[in-house]
Amino acid sequence: MQNHKTTPRSEYDEAWKSLIEAFTADFFDFYFPALYNRIDFTKPIEHKDKELQKIFSKSYHTHKVADKLIAVTLKNGKKSILFIHIEVQGTRKKDFAERMLHYHTRIKDRYNHDILSVALLTDGSSKNINNIYQFKFEEFEYKFTFPYKKITDFKDQGDLLLTLQNPFALVTYSLLEWHKCNKEQQKKLDLKTRLTILLLEKGFSEEYIRVLFNFIDWVIKLPIEIDKKFEETLLNYQESKKMAYVNTFERLHGAEWMIKGEKTMLLRQLKLKFFLSEQDEDIIQNCNDTSKIEEASDMLILGKEKEEILEVFRV
Repeated sequence: MQNHKTTPRSEYDEAWKSLIEAFTADFFDFYFPALYNRIDFTKPIEHKDKELQKIFSKSYHTHKVADKLIAVTLKNGKKSILFIHIEVQGTRKKDFAERMLHYHTRIKDRYNHDILSVALLTDGSSKNINNIYQFKFEEFEYKFTFPYKKITDFKDQGDLLLTLQNPFALVTYSLLEWHKCNKEQQKKLDLKTRLTILLLEKGFSEEYIRVLFNFIDWVIKLPIEIDKKFEETLLNYQESKKMAYVNTFERLHGAEWMIKGEKTMLLRQLKLKFFLSEQDEDIIQNCNDTSKIEEASDMLILGKEKEEILEVFRV
């Protein structure tokens, strides 16, 4: 994983926003159970991220945070606006509570609704933050307090996190373990492999698996050569479980990985039988026509020579 200070903010935003949109109820159930118990999740949830962009100027998006704005119905029948602020800065700022107040008041001005603000800290620090903004002058006093959760609140619950079905248990575990890897690529590779296999064995739906893997893939960024080892390890795992290569990678990445999976399998089989030059590999890698890949695979099974098979991709 690239350091949060250098990773493009948009990647982090989208990773978290996708998670929260896909598993909104799970998010509150895992991090803010008291609030979860007050929200009526049988009613539609409105995601208002575009509205959030309109409310704040670009100057307020210089911090590395992922912001979410959603509208929910409480069990008492009232409508409320929830602002979720996910803090990931390596160095926490002293004005955090003031920033939360600023966001809170701007959103309240826009919607004229009760606003509930919560924060999730994912930077790996165990230190608490000041979650109170207070101003007092003679008889005048103003106080703003918001709840927050740190992923390190779960640092001693690793074994438990792996048994829970809530997707944010795996998300939290991933982040906690990543912080332990430092810059050791082998540890990152081992972690990514272990988490991916665990994800596949959890029994989640196809959509759950894709969204969660996208997050894991973002968290644990590996150099290209090491990422190839990750794919090879998964391939060996699939073969040991008699699982289809294409199906597994399609579950992780979606339909666009079907072609990549077929090409990878074809190349592997060709290399077992023939010598392939870089030019030969490029011809296959540059093809995105599934019919040609399937035809070439059939020709290989029928015992055709290398040049005959490669000619399929030249047409």
